[in-house]
Amino acid sequence: MTGGLRGRLLAAFVLVAVPPLLLLTAAVTTLLARSFEQSGDARLRDALAAALGQVDRQLKRSEVEVAKVADELPDKRPEAQKLLVLAQTIGESHALPALEIVDARGSVVSSRHWLAGYGFPEQDGLFPGDDTLRVERVGEGYGEAERLAVMASRPSSLHGAPVVVRGGTFVDAEFLSEMSGLTGVRLGLRDRRRQRWIAPPSSPLLAWSSPALTGTRAQGEVDLGGTAYRFAAVARNPDLWLVAALPRGELDRLTGLVRGLAFAFAAASLVGAVLAAVLLSGRIARPVRDLAEQSRRVAAGDPGAAVDAPAGDEVGELAQAFNTMTAELRTSRERLLQTERVAAWREMARRLAHELKNPLFPIQLSIETLRRAWDEPGGRERFAALFRESSDTVLEELQSLRRIIEEFSEFARMPRPELKPVEVAAVVEQALALYQARAAGVRIEKDLAPDLGTVSADRALLARALGNLVANALEAMPEGGTLRVRAAPAEDGVVVEVADTGPGLDEDQRTRLFTPYYTTKKGGTGLGLAIVQGIVSDHAGRIEARSAPGEGTTFSLYLPRDPASVVSSPPVRERPA
Repeated sequence: MTGGLRGRLLAAFVLVAVPPLLLLTAAVTTLLARSFEQSGDARLRDALAAALGQVDRQLKRSEVEVAKVADELPDKRPEAQKLLVLAQTIGESHALPALEIVDARGSVVSSRHWLAGYGFPEQDGLFPGDDTLRVERVGEGYGEAERLAVMASRPSSLHGAPVVVRGGTFVDAEFLSEMSGLTGVRLGLRDRRRQRWIAPPSSPLLAWSSPALTGTRAQGEVDLGGTAYRFAAVARNPDLWLVAALPRGELDRLTGLVRGLAFAFAAASLVGAVLAAVLLSGRIARPVRDLAEQSRRVAAGDPGAAVDAPAGDEVGELAQAFNTMTAELRTSRERLLQTERVAAWREMARRLAHELKNPLFPIQLSIETLRRAWDEPGGRERFAALFRESSDTVLEELQSLRRIIEEFSEFARMPRPELKPVEVAAVVEQALALYQARAAGVRIEKDLAPDLGTVSADRALLARALGNLVANALEAMPEGGTLRVRAAPAEDGVVVEVADTGPGLDEDQRTRLFTPYYTTKKGGTGLGLAIVQGIVSDHAGRIEARSAPGEGTTFSLYLPRDPASVVSSPPVRERPA
């Protein structure tokens, strides 16, 4: 009887403890697998974005440097030996590993990366629809090889003959190895046109013989060399795909550990007593619940999740493995953010240096001209004639330097608005009157609703924002056109539209309009529209741009009548320290 009761109790404990435990373990395993897959997918997407962003930054830098090279080509024909190494010399000074000069017949005049190509027809491998991606022939040892490069092109002239200057950087195994180290993800490029991989020699992607990549994005799992990988891919060009891959080994190990714990706890439930079963269930359930909750945080994008790791048992090992995983995820994300931050500061420093160097050249040229005139025999009269012209140039360029410095300084220390009731129509009229003198050849049409009323705003800052939009529109129409300004009441606010009939913008330019230090105008600092967006943001408003090539550009600015009713605290704008 006792044995039968004991058996029934044992059977009851088995029925009560083991199935829920198995179900809980299965649920946690599924949740963990899903969470890790989502985290892995996020890492893959971040790695793809970082690599593509670095390629775009290299292309933009190459465009600037190639433009400089095109301006520096000599007017007189150099000697044959100097012409042979011309691209190498200029490429080194402008940090362009790939640089070539091609004449009107398509023959290589000079090449840094393919010295043996002098006089031969250009043999670059192209990708349809994108002339910035080129497979370049590169001298290697006693032979040659093909390397993918992102290249910028610029027409120029060499000793009076038309040429094309192409320059850029290589996007090859070395570049992908560096990006893989920064992101912690295996990266490779699939050239579908030539049916080959561009990847480090140790990359597992080289074992993927025929990836099925269609559309513009792809993701999934693939077995490479007996190891399962999760991958994501994006098309840089229909024939060139960037692929990122992560091994599934870590997820499989954690899943196996959870299953092993389940069997161990089930066995303990079968042989343990009631008290032991209750204690074990409590000891197991708490950390598992914590682990599931923290896994949800990880799945929601919070890499700071962690669980207490009790020592001495399998649950502690699971918690430690989870904490190790989240710590590695945090490290990878911080490394990626640091890389992007460093790249952004480098771009800002490059932009500032570029803006400051432009006025310095005319100043230097003017001073050198005056010195030559002063040093020439009998050149004092010529010096006096040149002095006025050169001093005017120096003063103009110094004024340009002052303007650049003031704009950067003003952007960095934009004051917070002092909100008071402001007549919108009066501010619009003020902005138009301020730029009326610069509107030669431009017809101004304004449509101000009579019931605009007032908004709570800083009049000076609002006038500056509208003035910047009007000035931007006038600068877009140097040959004349029509400037339309419309203001009308909107729900709990006012909408002001400033439209021009200029050349318009493409989608890439439109999406980057409000990025600090980005400009489409020669001599601009790229801060005018960024300042407008900052002012509008500080007033809890919105601004957007609509544009298309050949159709002009329209800026729509929405201002709430009472910013305090929209946000409870002032918005924060990120500015350089």
